[in-house]
Amino acid sequence: MEFGDDKMLYLRDTWKESNMICDVTPLNPSSNGVWPSPNFTDPNINIHFWDHAFPHLQLIFLVISFLWQFLHFFLRRLGMIRFTSHMLTGVLLSKSFINENTAARRFFASEDYKEIVFSLVSACSYMMFWFLMGVKMDMGLIRTSGRKAITIGLSSVLLSILVCSVIFFGNLKDVGNKRSDNTLSSLEAVVVYSIQCLSSFPVVGNLLFELRLQNSELGRLAISAAVISDFSTSVLSSSLIFMKELKDEQTRLGSMFIGDVIAGNRPLMRAAVAVLFVCVAIYVFRPLMFYIIRKTPSGRPVRPIYLAIIIVMVSGSAILANWCKQSIFMGPFILGLAVPHGPPLGSAIVQKFESAIFGTFLPFFVASSSSEIDIWALLNWNALNGIIYIMVTSFVVKFILTTLPALFYGMPMEDCFAISLIMSFKGIFELGAYALAFQRGSVRPETFTVACLYITLNSAIVPPILRYLYDPSRMYAGYEKRNVQHLKPNSELRILSCIYRTDDISPMINLLEAICPSREAPVAAYVLHLLELVGQANPIFISHKLQTCKTEETSFSNNVVLSFEKFHKDLFGSVFVSTFTAVSMPDTMHGDVCMLALNNTTSLILLPFHQTWSADGSALISDSNMIRNLNQSVLQVAPCSVGIFVYRSSHGRRNINDTVLNMSSYKVCMIFIGGRDDREAVTLATRMSRDPRINLTVVRMTTVDDKEKEISEWDKMLDDEHLREMKSNASVDVFYTEKAILDATETPGVMKSLASEFDMIVVGRGKGRKSVYTDGLEEWSEFKELGVIGDLLTSHDINSQASVLVIQQQQLMI
Repeated sequence: MEFGDDKMLYLRDTWKESNMICDVTPLNPSSNGVWPSPNFTDPNINIHFWDHAFPHLQLIFLVISFLWQFLHFFLRRLGMIRFTSHMLTGVLLSKSFINENTAARRFFASEDYKEIVFSLVSACSYMMFWFLMGVKMDMGLIRTSGRKAITIGLSSVLLSILVCSVIFFGNLKDVGNKRSDNTLSSLEAVVVYSIQCLSSFPVVGNLLFELRLQNSELGRLAISAAVISDFSTSVLSSSLIFMKELKDEQTRLGSMFIGDVIAGNRPLMRAAVAVLFVCVAIYVFRPLMFYIIRKTPSGRPVRPIYLAIIIVMVSGSAILANWCKQSIFMGPFILGLAVPHGPPLGSAIVQKFESAIFGTFLPFFVASSSSEIDIWALLNWNALNGIIYIMVTSFVVKFILTTLPALFYGMPMEDCFAISLIMSFKGIFELGAYALAFQRGSVRPETFTVACLYITLNSAIVPPILRYLYDPSRMYAGYEKRNVQHLKPNSELRILSCIYRTDDISPMINLLEAICPSREAPVAAYVLHLLELVGQANPIFISHKLQTCKTEETSFSNNVVLSFEKFHKDLFGSVFVSTFTAVSMPDTMHGDVCMLALNNTTSLILLPFHQTWSADGSALISDSNMIRNLNQSVLQVAPCSVGIFVYRSSHGRRNINDTVLNMSSYKVCMIFIGGRDDREAVTLATRMSRDPRINLTVVRMTTVDDKEKEISEWDKMLDDEHLREMKSNASVDVFYTEKAILDATETPGVMKSLASEFDMIVVGRGKGRKSVYTDGLEEWSEFKELGVIGDLLTSHDINSQASVLVIQQQQLMI
């Protein structure tokens, strides 16, 4: 501390009086509280709690978190993503808005030893971000990527850099103002257009996650292309760094090997250590990860000691990468790639650190990296036009060289523009690259400011445009009739059955068997096991028929595969089964369901209800809001008809096969009110009645004065015709009856009496239907996806043990 006019400048815990220097050891980064007791008799020596490193850091975390959350609250309504809010927070806390030599500037940009602490926390945040992205990344995408992804990935990055080099080579001196000392240097221009041409997997993956496009066809293509480009640029950059080190060392070819053996800090030695590190990660670290997985009991969490050891190794890998003159994130990223993605280890690491890294530390890294932005310094900068010219030209070149390969492979123009925008999106990787270049003196402060403003503008504009250009739900639009009602008699019925939990297997097999598959009218069952994506970035879709090797994800689907294989063998010739597994985010799972249904031209999607009950139907076992949201999403965009199956086992009749043992019939009731959903439901119920074990009863609701209260005469005519055809069909045995009621007040009583008589009840959802039988009951519905009647049959008031199948007919877009 310096004493002069009773003013002190805090520097470490040190102060100076005349020629005597005093230092408090050891260094105490934490305060003793908000109101600590005085440590010294001189009040000028005592410091406030915010002058300590850790409280100071916590306050900055608090301010940054509040600012970006506040900005994102408004910006997300404009279609922007969180990274834009992070960048704007950095701009607000930079030199542009906080002047030098002010208390606020000293608070956010400390000049003393706390700057080391802040830099270390920022570097650790960036390091852990890359480690997590490596854990999430699936290197198998490189092996399985098709020609389209490889071509787009290489053209978007490597070819763009090559074309930009040709454009700017020989013209670099003319980019700025020749008469000015601020003319851009060749190195600065090369750094700028090289970073502008990059496409990073973490940046692309995060963008697709924010826009919920991972499961779309375009999203999968973009992720594969980004993995290819990331891998190629990593190899290229490492090679260029090695060549630059050789040039700087000025080592002769004839003596470099001897010199490197003697002097361990030479380029070849560092390159050899880098190669050795990669080999250790592949052949030592990765087997250790599988050893940890084998030591972890099934269904139990990974031991914390293992996670702690892994984090220590990640920190060591960052130090080693820095010693090898590589970027600090390369070591953690390689170790992340060596960790098997998905459960149990990959998901445990992601669940442990993802919230803290993405919610707190990453915004801190962005804000601290953007602290040197000074917009006012650009006003008199003569090279501003030159740097803008380089950035715009690089963007145009990259956009064109991404669009052309996509057009070559026959993609629609809108999708070509969309994937070009995705590959041209800039995020945290580019920010980190510019910050590193600025730190090493490769770019000047003005160039860094323009680059950060470009990244902010790019991240603010691209996501809303993508939302406008590409709507993944539009591909599911139904222009052809894919439903049960319009199938030809005795034609193959294609059904997509979704499995969320192991408890859904037996009820779904029971329902498929109740649909009466036969050799004359077979059923093609496409079974999709849906798993939540945890511990990896890219969604996975597995066809078990085409699968040639075991993966970490398929072990969770063994029960599904084996159960439906047995079902196929039991009904050989009548049922054809294909099983699939989809690992994706809950918000985008409906994309997997709808895409599989569209590709296989199914007529019906069967979804388990989000609630399950005990064997006697008295207790609720599980209630998943995630599954409910998924069912609602499928109902909105499905390319065919959809059925939600509410399974409740009744005493003595757990499935249709038990009817043979009990010498009884499986009683099914179809409640017909009217409308296209009911016509679809009665068609499916009629198909069930072909099975001699099933006794079908169709109950039509009527009123005393039916003509006065009927809403649509056209619907009434279609209903009458459809029921007439059903009753005249000699191949089915259906008992038809009518229930007359006065108004909707009597509907619950009728439902309760029917629910106690049958094992399964089939109803139409009746979305948007106005009927005298349900008038006023919509307000009391708890589950809108089941419709009014379906919700009544599953309510606690009725307390029914009958299973309920709610049908929604395909929603045509014409």
